Amino acid sequence: MNRYKSIVWEEVQAGDRLPSYEYELSLLRLVAFVRASGLYDYVHFDGDYARAVGVRDAFIATPHVAGLFGRLLSDWSGPDAALRKLAFSLNKPSCVGDVLTVSGSVKRKYRGENGEALIDIDDLSISYAGTEGAATGRATLSLPSQDGPPTPMRVTTASRAATRIDPAMPEVAKAKIGVVSECSQGRSVPISEDELLLWCEAIEDWNPLYWDREYARTTSHGRLIAPPFGMLLGPGSSVQLGLGYKRPGATTPLGIAKGLRGLPLLQSMRKGWADSSRPLSIPGYPELAVVKAETEFYAPLGIGDTIRVTEELLDCSGIKKTRLGEGYFGTYVKSFFNQSGDLAKLYTSTIFHYRV
Repeated sequence: MNRYKSIVWEEVQAGDRLPSYEYELSLLRLVAFVRASGLYDYVHFDGDYARAVGVRDAFIATPHVAGLFGRLLSDWSGPDAALRKLAFSLNKPSCVGDVLTVSGSVKRKYRGENGEALIDIDDLSISYAGTEGAATGRATLSLPSQDGPPTPMRVTTASRAATRIDPAMPEVAKAKIGVVSECSQGRSVPISEDELLLWCEAIEDWNPLYWDREYARTTSHGRLIAPPFGMLLGPGSSVQLGLGYKRPGATTPLGIAKGLRGLPLLQSMRKGWADSSRPLSIPGYPELAVVKAETEFYAPLGIGDTIRVTEELLDCSGIKKTRLGEGYFGTYVKSFFNQSGDLAKLYTSTIFHYRV
């Protein structure tokens, strides 16, 4: 008997509220997420560095936000649902000490072109005291129905937004538009069960597909699968940011080789990390802030999989001024593939390249 209940599409009505929950964004949880994701960016655990780039304190990472929305969805739907799309905007930073309320409701239910039992949730929200909608988003879920469970998706390519040229974009960006490159976020080390448990602990997301081996074997996946929004950068992801660089064969970060200390050292290493993890670096605008993210999900990644990632710059704005400073908005698409060449997800993000 399946001890994990899942909602059936026929039971759902437009307007149904998803049970909200609170999540205290403690420093421990920020650090736990950094460890679970491999995203060792200083702004997500170092308050002094975060303030130096114009934010009030260490703040939540983009995939951490996605994880909290994912937990809301799977806590409500149960493990038999399949997430097809998640998109959100980061309107204000959620920082250490904030108590977050995560909420949402069903907007509509409908059948997809292939008869898939779908629902849309258009009012996903993360709020805290004094700030409504620090992050807002929408999602599409495929639910089990009387016809059966969601059908696994297996594709090798997917449609995406067309590239375009903004006449005001900097010349360095024009040269990068439409160029597909290999991204350092890929990994050759297989995904492990321990990594998934670290994620579950940091998010408090106990979807049994992520940790219950016996249950996972009985599903169409046949194994434990990874959270769809997990970065899973794996061992060695911290080297460029100054942790573990003395490992034999590792490259010493330039800032350390130069003998820098304190904030100048962190700034140097973060710039090197950012330059290697995306195709565009704009001279004089070293800081980064994700403002929008949208992911479409296909074949789930799971235990034993390796990951290949490609990235492309789709667009870049002219110079803009914001509360963080002045800079440029770049739009990127990343494609994540498993070792068989199946597309796992397509991630489109808008990143503000700025200077304080």
